Amino acid sequence: MLREHARGDLSMISFDGDRHAVISGCIALTEQEIRERMAGNICRCGAYANIVEAVAAVAKTQSR
Repeated sequence: MLREHARGDLSMISFDGDRHAVISGCIALTEQEIRERMAGNICRCGAYANIVEAVAAVAKTQSR
């Protein structure tokens, strides 16, 4: 998912033109964007919110 994001691949949210997802030609990795990109890949268990937070944290470290 992070590699797709880094390549600039669009998700259904960013493809549909979510004004909050696209900033200056780059796709912002918002919580909604992360959830869309994870959809269908993992179950939606109680840890889902923690997984979203972990993906966001890793993405921040990779963008430095």
